[in-house]
Amino acid sequence: MLAVRSLPRSLWMLWCLSGASLCAQTPALVERFCGKCHTGTDAEEGLEFAPWFAAGLGSLQQDEKAQERLSLVQHRLRSRTMPPDEAEQPTAAERSEIAAAFATLQPVAPDAQVTTLRRLTRAQYEHTIRELTGIVWSGKDLLPDDARTYGFDNLGDTANVTPLLFEKYFAAAATIATAMLADDVARARLFSDDAPLATTLPPFLARAFRREPAAEEVTSRVALFEKLTQQGLDQNLARSAVLQSILASPAFLLREERGQPSAPARLTPHELAVRLSYALSCSMPDEELFAAAQSGELAVPATLLAHAKRLLTKDDARAFAEDFAGQWLRLRDVLAANADFRLYGQIWNGGLRPAFYEEALLLVQAMVRDNLSIHVLLDADFTYANATLSKHYGLPEVQGDTFQRVALPDRRRGGLLGMGAMLLVASYPMRTSPVLRGRWILDQLLDAPPPPPPANAGVLANDEKAIASGTLRERLERHRRDKSCASCHNQMDPLGFPLEHYDVLGQWREQLSGKPVDARGLLVDGTVLDGPIALKDALLLRKDDFTRAMTKKLLLYTLGRPLVPADDAEIARIGAAVAAGEYRFHALLAAVLTSPLFTQRMPEATR
Repeated sequence: MLAVRSLPRSLWMLWCLSGASLCAQTPALVERFCGKCHTGTDAEEGLEFAPWFAAGLGSLQQDEKAQERLSLVQHRLRSRTMPPDEAEQPTAAERSEIAAAFATLQPVAPDAQVTTLRRLTRAQYEHTIRELTGIVWSGKDLLPDDARTYGFDNLGDTANVTPLLFEKYFAAAATIATAMLADDVARARLFSDDAPLATTLPPFLARAFRREPAAEEVTSRVALFEKLTQQGLDQNLARSAVLQSILASPAFLLREERGQPSAPARLTPHELAVRLSYALSCSMPDEELFAAAQSGELAVPATLLAHAKRLLTKDDARAFAEDFAGQWLRLRDVLAANADFRLYGQIWNGGLRPAFYEEALLLVQAMVRDNLSIHVLLDADFTYANATLSKHYGLPEVQGDTFQRVALPDRRRGGLLGMGAMLLVASYPMRTSPVLRGRWILDQLLDAPPPPPPANAGVLANDEKAIASGTLRERLERHRRDKSCASCHNQMDPLGFPLEHYDVLGQWREQLSGKPVDARGLLVDGTVLDGPIALKDALLLRKDDFTRAMTKKLLLYTLGRPLVPADDAEIARIGAAVAAGEYRFHALLAAVLTSPLFTQRMPEATR
């Protein structure tokens, strides 16, 4: 068999895609680690891989059953449930290469790597209004919450505009216009007693529309203002109408990427500036970034990265932490999460949830600001606390409401897994949940989300009677006896049980229902984890899986579209660059922002 591993990666990928060149053979790594069980008519579960590679992409793309099974195979590879633990195990790099081989057999629609036209989210709209007008405005009372897909609210497929939603944005534009005209500084950004509207409008529209305005976009608004004032309308009302026509315009509400006229696959400099700004500051480009786009300098990678670091420094990465990490790690959810007052009434208070939220955000900000390893999210020797949180955790006392960096005496608290934000979000109000906590780890940290539960999957009761019927471990063991449930629970539960020392609100406990806490988890490879420190050590051994997970989440967020198999090779390249940069945050940032996935409208280099 041809030793395909000796081929350069780009040629190897083309070789896989050619189909005919494989004949009845699979790539070397697939043959080595999968061939024993998945060749011939007796292949386990009917999964015989050689014909897939022999048939190639063209023959498989219409076979829905084959595509479903390809997705299943890749999931099992990522989750490390295959090869079985008694078989020879591939290294992390080899495992990724095997998964990439299967990804080449999955079809990609011609426009799958093009981001759909998308609306500004409510958070982006609020930040953009502040940058454009200087007015601090909140849309919580006027605009609905944005729907999330793949964990984020800014993907083009869901960030659209319905007629009812447009009415709400139009009403929001009216309230903002009133506030802007009542503020002398804000009003002067567009209207001047010393200059006609035809002079002040073009630069304001250029910033509002995040590109140079068309001549008709200027003249139509000047004509609207003149017509209304000639009809005797109060000047402020005429100005308000002009402002509403801008703030409710599709050019303002929507992020459109058409590409360059001569090269539609490539973003224009202004489109690249918009991508960068909303990715890192959740807002429109500021004047410096707009000037760099206007001059063409933003196309230079070093200039792009310099502006990226500048944007993050402006607000100490607060907007990035709130919007990206707040959604990726589900930190936003903690502000609405609850614990049962009958069980936790003595310690539950209104200051605890925002303290959980702030602690986690400050860790993310520290990682960005100080260029720490991204693995500080898994394990850290410090945290941030105020008086409320230090008392709750039993840390060295902190005075007042201001958060301070606190050195931790041991490894139980450091990182996300010891934080109340994660522990509360992944619990039920009345009890902890190894299932929810294990799933949170698989979903957010390891790029190995379990499949949805089968339709006939049972539900573990959460009432007081059920809780008294046996320990949670005993009840879950009974639940796992059903084979349809075991396949997922065998992945989730062992990652969640080591966190049982933390109660619903994240306080450390040594006993549960009068018995010592049993915090052991048995992984599918036979590894026994006992407690949160052992869990952290196990996750740090899978640092490349965590890097891939964080890379994919950051790409989802910045690109605003689902990732597809054609992106896999570039994701692997980004991971290698991050490893070469000692896993520091700036290495990840540079690799993502200079990737063709980010800098191009349709990344030709990855297709």
